[in-house]
Parts: sequence; structure tokens; C-alpha cells
Amino acid sequence: MKLKRIFSVGASVFLLLPSLSALAGCGAQETVRLRIYNWEEYIDEGGEGSYVYDELGEENAPSLIEDFESWYEKTYGTPVSVEYSTFGTNEDLYNQLKLGDAYDLVCPSDYMIMKLAAEDMLEPFTDDFFDESDEKNYYAANVSDYISNVFDNNYVTVTAEDGSQSQRAWSEYAAGYMWGTTGLIYHPDYVEEDQLNGWKIMLDQAFKNTVTTKDNVRDSYFVALAILYEDELIEIGKSHEQNELSDSEYNEKITEIMNRTDEETVSAVEKILLDLKSNIYGFETDTGKSDLVTGKIRLNFAWSGDAVYVMDLAEDPDGNEEPVCFNYYIPEECANLWFDGWVMPKGANTQAAQAFINYLSMPENAVRNMYYIGYSSVIAGEAVFEYVSDTYSVEEGDEEEAVEYDVSYFFGEGSVIGTYEDQLNRQFYAQYPPEDVMLRCAVMDYFDADTNDRINELWTKVKGASLDPWAIVVICVAVAAIAAFVVYVKLGAKIDFFRRKPKKGYTLVRQEPYRPVR
Repeated sequence: MKLKRIFSVGASVFLLLPSLSALAGCGAQETVRLRIYNWEEYIDEGGEGSYVYDELGEENAPSLIEDFESWYEKTYGTPVSVEYSTFGTNEDLYNQLKLGDAYDLVCPSDYMIMKLAAEDMLEPFTDDFFDESDEKNYYAANVSDYISNVFDNNYVTVTAEDGSQSQRAWSEYAAGYMWGTTGLIYHPDYVEEDQLNGWKIMLDQAFKNTVTTKDNVRDSYFVALAILYEDELIEIGKSHEQNELSDSEYNEKITEIMNRTDEETVSAVEKILLDLKSNIYGFETDTGKSDLVTGKIRLNFAWSGDAVYVMDLAEDPDGNEEPVCFNYYIPEECANLWFDGWVMPKGANTQAAQAFINYLSMPENAVRNMYYIGYSSVIAGEAVFEYVSDTYSVEEGDEEEAVEYDVSYFFGEGSVIGTYEDQLNRQFYAQYPPEDVMLRCAVMDYFDADTNDRINELWTKVKGASLDPWAIVVICVAVAAIAAFVVYVKLGAKIDFFRRKPKKGYTLVRQEPYRPVR
């Protein structure tokens, strides 16, 4: 429309068009759109719960997303708009990507990262993302060496569209976000230390109907594997203690066992899960935390971040409840080492996506997320160490009570914090287990298509196992009653089950219902 108007005023004005166009475009920059898909409540959303709320003294402290938008424009000279949405499970995320939903950055867990990479659904990071000489590359500069080693030394076989395959390190496709372990959080007033005899405690009749496990096949399968191969796992541990196995060999053997999916193993796991189901209070995803605090259960299979949340909540409850000190237990035989990490789906805006990861990797922003979420960041910068030290160091005057807790494997040589003795099995232990404990923690691999079908069939049998006879009777009676009610509502007086059918040629005359004489 503007061009037509310019043509209409004559050739002399038309000659000015290039200059006018240049002036019109001066300062007008297209806003970058960044589409992010993350877990629910998995980033500092600002407001009163934010780490910077008290510092800023504002009623609504900005979220990290808002701060990123401001930082991006100042840093790159281009405005950015973040479209942020959330998912509930890794499988939900996978299905959305398969349906064609477009995102620039998503945050799956370890096994789903491997699955997406194996199916060639991800963009690799650009080479400059790892260039520590670039001051904007905060991830490369601050990620823990421990995390880097895990990402650099674990591989996935990527199958390209043309069928060719290649071995790729996780670090080519994924940047860590949060990490942790799995274990058992328990009430020490009801669970004695000598009862903590490994994952099989979940089958102990002494805790019948007071134990919960996760309502997903990945975590529950892992628990059953640990119970099934307990003796083998403990023997490997002894071999390591006797220096017959190096640290890496020990962890490799643990990882191999905890990813077995042969038919014999799956069949044995199914039996264990059915036994487990008969002993537990129930399967849960998020209710285990509140069930522990309210006393419905005594033991909960938990992710370490959730365990920290429960311990914090229980020792400083709202209302008139008495404080409770829960403990966190990582069984002797093994545990799961898990990660949530950022990956870029095919077609992503890699520049903006990598900028977002780098922004979250500033140590001060990692602290904000840790404070808000309660989980442990993969970032190990000085500000993060100071935050952890301030959180768990003994208070002034209690120095004689301090016990040394070494977290050098994560934060770097010499990172030792004097903490209270009870933290050796509480929040500090849950967030940063000692290095020797981390050696027995295995990463879960992803299932290929055939294995996935077999495991899902197992889970269907476990979740849909037959009910007790009394429950079946109750359900049948209820169904029959509902069916009769529906028939009555639909047909009403048109049907009478207790009246004889008339003979042919006779007309049935409607009668008043029989009422006995009283």
C-alpha cells in the first residue's frame, strides 16, 4: 500500500524511496521468539518465593525469564520474547515433539535425552558454546567438572535419517540443569537404623501399608532390579573396597546390572513388583511428600530434591504441628544418578536457546533456581559454593561441633564444609552425597522400541493385577446396581421384570402394583 502511494506522487519522490526506506528501518529490530518447554515449577518464577525478593524489596520480584529478556536485549542488541510452557512427564514431552510441536529448548531427563538423541531429533550445540574464552559462555565456565565428565564419557548411538549411525557423547546434545540421586526418606522414630538393609526394606512386612514408590515404570523397575541383584551388587562393592576394581570399573559394572532388560530379568522383576505392590501404601508421583509429613507413611522412595523439600518442611512446619526430622538413605548396593538437561529440538533457534542456558548458568542465577526449586544445580561456581556453605555450615559458636564434609569432587579441590553431624544423613547428604556414594550410583539408559514394549507390558500387568475377591464382588454389585438404575431411568414404567408376558392375542392391561396388606 505504501509503495502504491509513492508511485502516485511522481518520479521525483520515487527517487527518494531508498533513503526513506533506510530511515524507516533504522532502529526497528525484529523480536526473537524463544519457545521453552520445561517441567512444572522448575525455574525461579519471581514474587515472594524468589531468592531476590528481600534484596529488591519489591512486592513482585522479577522471574528469571523476565530478567533473561532484559539481559538478552542488552547483550545482543535484539529484543527477545520467551514463550514458556510446562509438561508433567518425559513421555508427555516426547509425545508433543512427535506430534510436531515446535520448541527451541526443552528439559527432559537423562534417559529421554538419550532417546531423543538416538532418534536424531536434536540439534547439536555449536562449537562456540564450549569456548570458555567467550565471557558470555557461562555454562562452559561454571559447570561442575564432575557433571562434565559424566556428559563427556557417556555415549548414545544416533541413527540419522539416511540410516547411518554414529556414537555421540551426551555433551554434544545436552547441557545439564539439575541433578541428584534417588533414595529413601524415612521417619527415624519408626524406622531403626538396623532395619535399613537396602532396597528390600520396601518389601518388609514390618512396614506394610506405610511405604510408597513412584508411579512410573522407570523408577519402580530400577528398585526391583536392585532388590533382584542385591547379592551381586554387594559383591561388586566388596571387590572395589579390596581394590580389585577401579572406580570406573566399579561404576560400569553397577550401571550394566541396573540396565538389564533380558526376558529372564524382566520376568523376575515383575514378580518383585507384584510383591512390592502388595506391601506398599500406594504408587505416587507427588503425594508422597505430604503423606510423610502427615504421618500416613514411614518410608518414601524419593528424588533427592523432593527429600530436601520434605525435610525442610517437616522441621519448620506451619501451624501447630510438631517439628519432625526426617532422614535420607541411599542403600549400600546402588542408587540412581539422574539428570535433567537442556536440549534443542530440530529446527531450534540455537543462538537464543544457548544464550538462555548460559544465562541460567551464571552462578548467581543457579543459586536463585536452587533456592526456588530445592534441587541441586549442575553449576559449581563460587557463588554456588558460598550459598551451600552458608546453608550447611555450623553457626558461629558451634565450631567445636563441626564435622568436615568434603564436596571437592563437585566444587573443586579443597571444598570442605564444617557442618552439623546430623547433616551426614539429612539435607546436605541428599544434595551432595560423598564421592564414594556417587560411585555406586548408576544412570538409567533409555529403552529401545522392543524393550520399551516389553517393559510397558510388565507395568500394565503390575498396575492392572487382579483385585482381592471381596473387591471384585463389591465392584460387580455396584456395576449391576448402576446398570439397573440406568435401565429404569431409560425405560421407567415401560418395563416390569416381575410381570408375566401376556399370551398371544391378549392385551396386557396396566394394573396398580400389588401392595401387601399390613
